[in-house]
Amino acid sequence: MATIKDVAKKAGVTPTTVSRVLNNRGYISEKTRQAVYQAMEELNYQPNEVARSLSKSDTNCIGIVLPSIRHPFFSSVLSCLEYHASLLGYKIMVCNSHENREKEREYLGMLDSNRVSGIVFCARSGGIDRKLGTATPIVAFEREISEDVPAVLCDNYQGGVLATRCLLFAGCRHLIALGGAKELGLPADTRCVAFTQTCREYGREGLVFYASEAQFYRQQYEPWLEQIMREHKEADGIFATNDVMAAQLIRVCRRIGLKIPEDVSIVGFDDTSIAQLTCPSITSVHQPIEQMCDYAIDAIIRKIGGEMIPSRIVFPVSLVERESVRGHRPSPQLQLL
Repeated sequence: MATIKDVAKKAGVTPTTVSRVLNNRGYISEKTRQAVYQAMEELNYQPNEVARSLSKSDTNCIGIVLPSIRHPFFSSVLSCLEYHASLLGYKIMVCNSHENREKEREYLGMLDSNRVSGIVFCARSGGIDRKLGTATPIVAFEREISEDVPAVLCDNYQGGVLATRCLLFAGCRHLIALGGAKELGLPADTRCVAFTQTCREYGREGLVFYASEAQFYRQQYEPWLEQIMREHKEADGIFATNDVMAAQLIRVCRRIGLKIPEDVSIVGFDDTSIAQLTCPSITSVHQPIEQMCDYAIDAIIRKIGGEMIPSRIVFPVSLVERESVRGHRPSPQLQLL
């Protein structure tokens, strides 16, 4: 196995210079830097990350705490966070909390003790803001923790307005919104608030139903959805506040003999890959995940450098039309006034 001395000898530099290249310290000419990288590649040299971390204040690694890697939205978030971190020379350490508060606290402590450069916190459970004792830079993703922790959000209210207007302009008269577990107090709750207010603006009284915590955590909505659809046969426009729920609603409607979009129009939220895989495909509110993740990683780097970061940044959303809404076409009226 090649050592740092082997790399130095092949590159024609000193071991100290190789170390400076690895740790990005001091001035190194581009010619020297490339010579070291080429030697490392030819010798298949792998830096000892543990040893490097002992001589640095951090591990050049960003921790990511997710509530569920299985969820299509968070899998997309993870992929984008890793991509943007790698562009800046950072690795990631992924923690999957399975929606468990204790695991979230344990992971925060573990990441801090392992001297990660920063943490992107995507957890779903409440009360975590009272347990943060780490000095490591933290950015919250689609979650507001406290004023001291910058939050990266999409415009959930705007998304609720766009989804509701889409159904109204498609001619739907009996609208229902399906929300996540309300008791968790998530930013996504404003999607249903926007639904209710938009319905009233257009002279409609939309109904709102919230899933239980168990349904929300397990992403198993079908029995609940079937009960709602059987009890509200007049419903012809449904706003499901995430694509997983919308996809399961399509299955339920097919099972009970309702055609989509002929009988019921459906709009989802997140615009994850699942929205394009169902039949019919799902009209969905698009979250700009790529830009949100880019900003989250950039905010971590800026915090490391001592910069002040806004307490919250809200990214605009847009409506992506597919097959689940009847006779609907893009309209400039769908944009917020």
